[in-house]
Amino acid sequence: MGDMLSKEEIEALLSAVSEGKVPLAKGGKEKSSYKKTAISYNFKRPLLVSKEQIRVLELIHSDFTRDYAVKLSNYLRTTVEIEIADIEQLTYTEFIASLSEPTYLAVLNADPLPTQILIEVNLSLVFSMVDRLLGGSGKTSQEPRELTGIEHSIMDKVITLAIQVLQETWKHVIPVKFTLDTKESNPQFVQIIPGGELVVLIIFEVNMGEVSGIMNICFPYTALEPILPKLSPQQWILGNTRRSEKESLKLLQKNLSETQVEVAVELGIAEITILDFLKLAPGDVVRLNQPVHQDLIVKVEGFPKFYALPGRMGKRRAIQITSIFNKQEDNYGE
Repeated sequence: MGDMLSKEEIEALLSAVSEGKVPLAKGGKEKSSYKKTAISYNFKRPLLVSKEQIRVLELIHSDFTRDYAVKLSNYLRTTVEIEIADIEQLTYTEFIASLSEPTYLAVLNADPLPTQILIEVNLSLVFSMVDRLLGGSGKTSQEPRELTGIEHSIMDKVITLAIQVLQETWKHVIPVKFTLDTKESNPQFVQIIPGGELVVLIIFEVNMGEVSGIMNICFPYTALEPILPKLSPQQWILGNTRRSEKESLKLLQKNLSETQVEVAVELGIAEITILDFLKLAPGDVVRLNQPVHQDLIVKVEGFPKFYALPGRMGKRRAIQITSIFNKQEDNYGE
């Protein structure tokens, strides 16, 4: 137990409190020194696109992420996942300053919109895509550098796929013809609008296996201003952006038609004993069960689908489809 205060000490303490020399403890009558801080509003950069319109932009580009991921997966022959990470409003100068140098920056014309738009792809993604398309695994640890002519040519196809999906996505709001104008690695050399003007930046996170990176699409406010009324939730709900069942089926068929599959021709089957297999040597002949006058079986992704005759086309071996495989009429696999 602590020491007891004497009568003189208690009187001295009360006197000090009454004179304001000793602050009151929490819960006393002293007024709090906390003041509410006002949030400053930047009149030079007001948020001109409303939250509802940003939400509609997010819905539009959610369709873009899904369809573009399918096209990129088919083109790169690997699983690609894309999702919207954020949508921001900032000045063009702030956007350019946020980009690394060098980077991959594509400038697109967007007729009939009054200004161009930008697509920026992080170099980690660029090098991974290039590596995949040149036969690699997609894993790369290259240091940032300027792209070569071949790498630019490869990325042209990647941007062309993005343009195709953007046009398909935006046609439900307004038909826009996107075309590639120029490509640049130094963001400071790209000045499509004055630095102080507002832009809407849509940030995408792209994942390709173990590799991930950022892709940005930059829409100047001057490009969106004429169509802002069409970006209202009411217009969206009324059906401007809803795909009909016929359109969805058409898109599904288009995506399926671009999917690559493995086709193999089975020349025949042979059954031998393990002892005979171990005795095989170069020059030995294994007799197949396939008669020379009988059509071969063509497999698609391991499943028999067609009959065909072997032959040549120029200097290449080829087959000619003769009929469709009918499992009920054929005892294949039994």
